[in-house]
This record gives sequence, C-alpha cells and structure tokens, in this order.
Amino acid sequence: MHSRAHRGGFALGAVLWLLTVCTILATALVLRGRSAYEATRNRANAERAYWIVEGCVAEMREALDATLARTSPTALPAVWRTLDVAVTLSLPPQLECRATLQAVGSRIDVNSASDTLLRKYFGETEISTVADALADAIIDWRDADELPRPSGAERAWYTANQRPAPRNGSLVSVEELTLIRGLEARPDLTANLTVEPSRICLTTAPASVLAALPGFTAATVTQVLTDRANGAWIGDLNVLRGRVSPASADSILTHFQELSLITTIEPDGWILTVTASAGSPAIAVATELRLDRYANRLLVVRRRTQ
Repeated sequence: MHSRAHRGGFALGAVLWLLTVCTILATALVLRGRSAYEATRNRANAERAYWIVEGCVAEMREALDATLARTSPTALPAVWRTLDVAVTLSLPPQLECRATLQAVGSRIDVNSASDTLLRKYFGETEISTVADALADAIIDWRDADELPRPSGAERAWYTANQRPAPRNGSLVSVEELTLIRGLEARPDLTANLTVEPSRICLTTAPASVLAALPGFTAATVTQVLTDRANGAWIGDLNVLRGRVSPASADSILTHFQELSLITTIEPDGWILTVTASAGSPAIAVATELRLDRYANRLLVVRRRTQ
C-alpha cells in the first residue's frame, strides 16, 4: 500500500511539473508572439508616420516655392527675412502633421564660435568664472589637442569622472552639448546654441544672441530689436552705427572686421521641421530640411529624418 501510494504521489508530482512547464512555455510563446505583433505594429505605424511627414514636406515646399516665385526681385529680401510669417504654416487637418520654420543664424554655432563670443554669451547669465569655464570646456571638447585650457577640461578629467571623452572635433548634434562639463543639465544655456553652420542673423537672432556679439552694447541690442518691431530693417553694420549712440557706434567700429565675418543681415537659410505621429501608442517621425535660397528658388542643402 505504501509503495502504491508513493508511486501515485510521484505520478501526480510529475503531472504537476509537466503542467507547470507547459504553462511556462505557453506563456513564453504568447509573450514572444505579442512582442512580434507589437514590433510589426510599431514598424507599420512608423512607416505610416513617415509617409505622412513626406506628404506634409511636399505641401510645405510647394507653398514656400510658390511664395518666392511670385515675389518681385525688389521685395524678395524682405520676404526672405520674414519667410516664417510670409508663408502660412498651417496644413490641412487630414494630414495630421506640424511644421515649423526657423531662420538659420538665430542661434550661435558652437563649432565656429570664438572663445570671446562664448564667454560673452554665457556671461549674460553667469558670473565671469563660470562663463570662462563653460567657454573653455566647449573649446576643449571640440579642439584636436589634449591640453586643457585654463578653465577647461580634457580627456583626463572626463576619464577620472567616468564620463565620455571629448570628441576632439566638431560637435555633430546639439544633444552632444549635454556631455560637456558644466552643461549637463542646463537647457537654459544651450537653448540658443546650435551645430548648424551659420552666421548670426541680425534680423532674426534673439536678444541673448545679439548681446553675445563682440562690440554690441546693451543699447545696440535694444536698437536692433526696436528697429525690427518698427519694420525698419538694418541695411548693414554702417547703417546700424548711424542709429546708435557715439559710444555704441565706436564699439561696433572697434570690432567691425570680426562682426563683418560672423554676422549677416539676411538668414543664410531656413530650417523646415515637419513632425507627425501614427498609431497608439503613437510613433513619431520628424524630418528636418535646411533650405537655402538661389534667386527666387529654394535649394535643399541638408535633410535629416528621425
């Protein structure tokens, strides 16, 4: 009796063990199938979002091209300076996408900015020692050597702090700024920085960017902003000198050569960004184009989709 009961208990245990194994395998298969389904669904939604974006890009390019094509040569510079308001950015609701235009030159290109410009930019909000450290850290990150500047940081510092080493070359994205010492969590300082090659545009750059320009006093920045608000476009730096006080004019003159190289009156180009999403949960796709002007035609000089 005891042996028979023992065999019965063993058989029951074996059955329970097999049921457990089968349950685990079935659950794994279900989860694997669900993951495969979700991956397929996400790919389909991403593909749908991509083609929505493509349709919206085509609509926006057509609107931009048409605006420039019907503009007379004499009015073209003014329209180009204000392209974001000259062209309606709203798209048909059925296209389910959003579009923005930003003038190239509205931000500071960190890959070409001098240490003087960077120090002045950061010095608008930070004390001088912090501004120096931030400027030196950026230049150390992008320069080719391993010698730290007086307030900077090179590979040795990043390695000691278990951080990614400097690129020793041009930054490839704005997000890379968060890897640089002092800028890890400072979106307030990086909002007006870019890696887009550009001169600073006097007719579109915000006050904080204008204030960073060498030779620009607070009064000069105020004058530029006032002229913009009144629709009195700046013809060139000499015209601007004639609208400011003698002291501010002398300051511009002192830095005239450098200002002539790093500033422009008209945007070098425009960045068109179109975004769309599809599915639930939503899968988003964004396409960014840099558009430059040749006469009254637009040229796509860069395209990035993510």
